[in-house]
Amino acid sequence: MIPDNLLQVQRDRSLPADNGNFDYDGFSIVIKTETVPRLQNNSQGTVAFSMNTSSSIESGVPSLPSGYSVIGKYLKAGPEAFIFNMPAQVFFPASGESSPQNLTVFRYSANTQEWKIIPASAIDTAGKRIGIDVLELGYFVLTKATSLDNSSDFRQGGCVLEMSELWTNYILTVNTAALEKPEQLAMFANGFIGGTYSGPIFLGCPEGRTKAIVPQGTITFWVSKTVCQGSDQQVYTYTLPASVTVTEPLNFIGWPTYDAVTYVPFTLPAGGSWVLGRPSGGTSGWPPATVPFGSGTFQATLTWYNSAENVADMDLHLYGPDNLHIYWSNRTSANFELDRD
Repeated sequence: MIPDNLLQVQRDRSLPADNGNFDYDGFSIVIKTETVPRLQNNSQGTVAFSMNTSSSIESGVPSLPSGYSVIGKYLKAGPEAFIFNMPAQVFFPASGESSPQNLTVFRYSANTQEWKIIPASAIDTAGKRIGIDVLELGYFVLTKATSLDNSSDFRQGGCVLEMSELWTNYILTVNTAALEKPEQLAMFANGFIGGTYSGPIFLGCPEGRTKAIVPQGTITFWVSKTVCQGSDQQVYTYTLPASVTVTEPLNFIGWPTYDAVTYVPFTLPAGGSWVLGRPSGGTSGWPPATVPFGSGTFQATLTWYNSAENVADMDLHLYGPDNLHIYWSNRTSANFELDRD
């Protein structure tokens, strides 16, 4: 595994550095304003991002589902087990492929020990890369369907939100899905519900309409928006879901998305209103963002997973000169403090 490469991103509306790209080994993480949550006291938050790539799968991790071959390298992106305030985009290189057709991103779940599909949300036509929108980073790999049966059974369609407003990025979140082949839901992370799609971003601002690659069927989306200019760059969500029915597979003629046949257009239903807040409630909402508690120059956070079968309690200990030892039973010193236990 290649050693970590770190990028520190500071979340502050007044700073252009709010919007940043972390590029490594052909992969990219694209961060937008409001992606990194604020601290508990509403001041700026910071997150250190890492990207590791490897040509082989990690030891102990099961193989991908049959019918898919790996394109390029595996990517482990962090911070893991950290929920962002709004989606971050991750791009996967695919320059050796003639088109985006049948390219699929999988993510590994440590909880279920399974690989699940993450819907593609963006296509970098110039760089020949596939993009996904995620609220949580982790272990990913780009694949291509190789089985004819698998490929024909999993032909995805496309839709596009026909809305465009200066400086505004529209974000789609899957609310419900009545698929032509309901069994496909089990192939997706979280059963496809709650999957997110952002519009293409260039230098922190939207560069086109928001498109979504989806299984064929009737999909409803929560539609959220945020702006990249001005003092108010928070997330607003429309109170009524928007619906679209996709009946045909999406076919690409090379890489340009304008040659793809066909993205089904849809728009917002009448009668709703924009309210401050992220999509919330039920499985279709965004999970609560991870609120960083600390504000020091040096910060460390320990996270872990518990399941019904395996429950553990872990503690973070900090040791230093002059018998420094900060932990649950000794929470403060002159220069350090345990913010949360």
